[in-house]
Amino acid sequence: MSVNNSTKKLFEIFITFFKIGAFTFGGGYAMIPLIEREVVHNKGWVSTTEIIDFFAICESIPGAIAINSATLIGYKTAGKKGALAAAAGVILPSFLTITIIAAFFTKFQDNPIVKAAFTGIRAAVVALIALAAIKIGKASIKDITGFIITLVAVILVAFLNIHAIFVIIGGALFGLAMYAFFPERIMHILNVNENKNQNKN
Repeated sequence: MSVNNSTKKLFEIFITFFKIGAFTFGGGYAMIPLIEREVVHNKGWVSTTEIIDFFAICESIPGAIAINSATLIGYKTAGKKGALAAAAGVILPSFLTITIIAAFFTKFQDNPIVKAAFTGIRAAVVALIALAAIKIGKASIKDITGFIITLVAVILVAFLNIHAIFVIIGGALFGLAMYAFFPERIMHILNVNENKNQNKN
């Protein structure tokens, strides 16, 4: 890749994640559907299976899922420089916005217009997070086993207050156990997912 093409790619990565960061309210989880739409469907930088794996990895490690995801996708797309460009792009809008808000928010936080706006924003964020959950669920839950794991995970986190990291580790251990005892079944599921992604592309 020439220097000009490399620079264009880095700029494209930066602008893509800058737009995601600038037009998403509600934190990292609300960014998930936008990240998926941009990098999978619009740009084709990663596949549906890869983006789900990236989200799973980023949820399992320290840090905000949006920044972790951007860094991982940027690295996959254009190496270390791509990781830096993506991370800078997704962080910069929040940094600029919070700097401005910090200067003026105390003056307007009790304003009824501001309160009304944030009421609508919070409702929209719930919709974005729900959309992300539905999309990832459709791509991840392929059989009754996946459905049962999802149901158990929801019960553990929502009703028994088990920390999410332990649920993720438990899911990973269960997947390894399934592969150890039923390797053909696991490989069949993986091959089906891969074929679907190839057909979409």
